[in-house]
Amino acid sequence: MKRTTLAAAAAALLATAAGPALAAGQHQQDSCYLFAFFSNNTPDGEQVRYALSDDGLNYTSLNGGRPVVASDTIALKKSIRDPYICRGRDGRTFYMVMTDMRSSEGWQSNDGLILMKSDDLLHWQHTAIEFPTRFPSLEGFGRDNLHAVWAPQLIWDGREGRYMIYYSIGRHDWEYPVGDKRQPYFKLFYSYVNDDFTDITEPRLLFDFGTAAIDGDIIYDGRNGEYVLFFKDEGLPTVNNGFRTRQGVMRATAKELTGPYATEFRHLQKPGQYPVEGSSVFRLIGSDDYILMYDCYAQGYYQFCRSSDLKNFTFVQNTPTRGTFTPRHGSVMHISAAERERLEAWSALAVAIDALERRPAPTLTLRQLDGRRKLLDEARATLAATADAKRLRKMAARVEWF
Repeated sequence: MKRTTLAAAAAALLATAAGPALAAGQHQQDSCYLFAFFSNNTPDGEQVRYALSDDGLNYTSLNGGRPVVASDTIALKKSIRDPYICRGRDGRTFYMVMTDMRSSEGWQSNDGLILMKSDDLLHWQHTAIEFPTRFPSLEGFGRDNLHAVWAPQLIWDGREGRYMIYYSIGRHDWEYPVGDKRQPYFKLFYSYVNDDFTDITEPRLLFDFGTAAIDGDIIYDGRNGEYVLFFKDEGLPTVNNGFRTRQGVMRATAKELTGPYATEFRHLQKPGQYPVEGSSVFRLIGSDDYILMYDCYAQGYYQFCRSSDLKNFTFVQNTPTRGTFTPRHGSVMHISAAERERLEAWSALAVAIDALERRPAPTLTLRQLDGRRKLLDEARATLAATADAKRLRKMAARVEWF
């Protein structure tokens, strides 16, 4: 187990198998929305970034759009994708899981995921789990056959009394023909996480769509007493149970968290012909309505739809992905006003440090240069060591003044 530093935030998980004490994604002190995402398919883009929103639809990036954690400090592949973060049931612990992958090595090159845990939103324990190493005797999960462990997410299983992590698995021996091509076959699997959040149990099948399916997102529907699984029908268009797949968001339901899940053969995105991925559902603060969002990666925007029943969704808006806000697959959850202030204070200091490092200093004396160096060293140490918003703001003011 290792430790790293980043600005993060969280949202609540389901509290029991029968239903949550607070709805998924809600907390008594909810104030605003935090969006965690990776940015693009480059090594720089495959790092965790954050943005804040007051309405859940329009976001402002933290740290000037730069990463908030260095992937090479947490990932075996030195890059990450698909971050999912949430608040633990105690309200004080925060969790993050993500794909350990560098896409420049190929789309069939990853075989692990990352677990992270924090109690202050800034300093994190992390563990990278490589499936062929962790499960060497598990048939079909060796490095020569396993080619994808994608988009992990978490949910509390009240019946088991522990967190369930679920993810997409791709294996070479599952490939199927589509015309004259071969399509990788992805299925959703699940494991349970230990109390230290450093290890998982052996993978078990959660959902087999019949053709490739990825990017699972499960939420409990208390009104109907069922779990709702949102997922993407992945890959080359084909026919599944008379339904034409085309890389869209779909829905399946189950009475038990671990299934069996019954699929509704329809696409939810608006309009339905565009390929999308990375769907995530969250409740609007102060409302019983939900937002379903997903990456319209071919169109250059994130799409947001609204629902009161987790079944029928109405288009709300397309939010352009440009400038410092360039999200790909990510997740949104609620944070408190104090947590927001902490994140913004951390971001202010990080931005100030970056600006001072980039600022030309041709006219500074040797004494001034030495003072600049010492100030930057102190500022970096403060950024890494404290979660106190006042200290972060005070140091940011000193750096900005220099």
